Amino acid sequence: MNKRIAIYILAAFALSFATSSVSIAASNINCNFKQLTKRIYVIVGSDHEACPADEVKHPLTNPSVIVGETGVIVVDPGSSLQVGRLVLERLKRITNKPVVAVFNTHIHGLYWLGNQAIKERFPDVRIYAHKRMIEHIESGEGSFWVNAITGKFLGEKTQYVVPDIPLSGGEVEVISGVTFKLHHPGRAHTDHDIMIEVPEERTLFLGGVVVEPEVPSQGVPQDAEFKGQIAATRLAISLAADKYVPGRGHFGGVELPKRGLRFLGALYGGVTRYYKDGLSDFEITERLKVDLAAHKQWYDFDKLGGVISQMYLQIESADFQ
Repeated sequence: MNKRIAIYILAAFALSFATSSVSIAASNINCNFKQLTKRIYVIVGSDHEACPADEVKHPLTNPSVIVGETGVIVVDPGSSLQVGRLVLERLKRITNKPVVAVFNTHIHGLYWLGNQAIKERFPDVRIYAHKRMIEHIESGEGSFWVNAITGKFLGEKTQYVVPDIPLSGGEVEVISGVTFKLHHPGRAHTDHDIMIEVPEERTLFLGGVVVEPEVPSQGVPQDAEFKGQIAATRLAISLAADKYVPGRGHFGGVELPKRGLRFLGALYGGVTRYYKDGLSDFEITERLKVDLAAHKQWYDFDKLGGVISQMYLQIESADFQ
């Protein structure tokens, strides 16, 4: 990954959330968990009436918890030490059970840097992630994401905590009486995405594979393989959950990943069609902003160009193989 490009994209991403959010009264800064099922609760980080757009102090993603028989399992605890601590404070409003496990869905720092707070409070916690995520962290991306997200923060510094239980996909883990099925769809949003199915609750955590409503993989498009992301979204739909929790945005039923699939399919199909017509990626971007205008209210629709450029390169590469 070109880290200078990624830093630029991440800064633009954070700014887009900040500038699009409403003015928030201090009394409304709650970032509380919303109950999804009997045992699952989610903080909807993109609900900026309740959670300010501040990637160091408040979540932009969807930190989630599953309350088991004797302990709590966390999915993606957020973007910093401070966000992780906020998640634990809000958890106290639900249960006093200890956190016994954490799942990290992928490398992008908005999702997992809160590991530090969980490990600080619960030293024996087990942290699960795909084995390639662990490799990415240890090869330098852990430091990169800490600096990209929290480097300018003047308060207590975040340190990355490496997950200690590597996954390959296909595992079934029973933790505190709750069953977790781990799905790795191949290269999609990244090369190591994990989608987490909780069959007793008929819920699927999508990680970065589906975000809603937002241009897919616009934050770091060079990490994505877009045909793979389409296939991964189809896999998510085929699992027939009742509830889907996207990496960002509001949770919902199966229509949520279906909307994401329609948009991503239309985007990829449009790039393919215009590529075959001989248009440049810049020309394709201008055409697709018109063709897909029904989605212009989605986050970062004006940043289609970065995703289209990566799609163009992938389509071009396949064309010459």
